Amino acid sequence: MGSEDKEECEWELELIRLSSLTDLLRLAAASNSITVLVDFWSSTLNKRVLGTFANNYGAMKPDIFSYVVYEAEEEGGFLIYKADEGGEQYDFAKVPSAAGSITFPIVKLAEEPHWFSKRVSNVEHEEH
Repeated sequence: MGSEDKEECEWELELIRLSSLTDLLRLAAASNSITVLVDFWSSTLNKRVLGTFANNYGAMKPDIFSYVVYEAEEEGGFLIYKADEGGEQYDFAKVPSAAGSITFPIVKLAEEPHWFSKRVSNVEHEEH
């Protein structure tokens, strides 16, 4: 596909910024499919972004990318989430967790995706 063709492709994608990492993990835990978290540095927001897709497979439009912005420099390729009668806990880890918690793999992107920067900068301009 040439660059002209890419510009013509309209991808219906809604960006939803959540208020906390815990909210993102609750959303991911409620998914009935394998959830992968996407991590990248956003030069548009000048912060780190962690998010996930809710792909509706054409059942509903638009697709949704739910994300949080945070400043932590956590290491590890997994995010472990546990919710029980003692409360909610999460931790970044280098290996998957043992039973009793949910492990989400983290995919670290080399750069901010074009679809994110374009939509976020459009929202920033609309708000000002």
